[in-house]
Amino acid sequence: MFLHRTLPLSALAVGLVLALGACGSADDPAEPGAADSTPPDATGGTPQSPSLSDPSTLSPSDGSGSDDGADEVLAGAIADLAERESVPSGEVVVVSDAAVQWRSGALGCPEPGMTYTQAITPGRQILLEVAGETFAYHAATDGPASYCVNPEEPASE
Repeated sequence: MFLHRTLPLSALAVGLVLALGACGSADDPAEPGAADSTPPDATGGTPQSPSLSDPSTLSPSDGSGSDDGADEVLAGAIADLAERESVPSGEVVVVSDAAVQWRSGALGCPEPGMTYTQAITPGRQILLEVAGETFAYHAATDGPASYCVNPEEPASE
């Protein structure tokens, strides 16, 4: 008898929680503009997706949620290539910047005579271009990018 008395109260409590949880949803059509929280750009439209022609809008797609460190790594790679090629950093074009899996601790850029951890290592592959020539920069997830003279392909992207 005791179970029969508590079962309806439990069902009522669950129903009440579900009903209250549905109140105030951001997707509620009764609130105009609640579902569209993207502010318009200067032209009145919504902002466009980042493009490869504007390197300042790119960040890696590693799903980390924060791109402050990612921007520093990319900026470091751009500055390094600009210095190597003796060009202004504005002439360096970002071809791609992707989160990848490297086959080993060499990060796709092994040096002769060196030994590396033989394990899949998450990281980044940054491809930059100057005057039509492509340059590879490889990095671990938590480190700076390094120029790679003879780059290997990542295990996966």
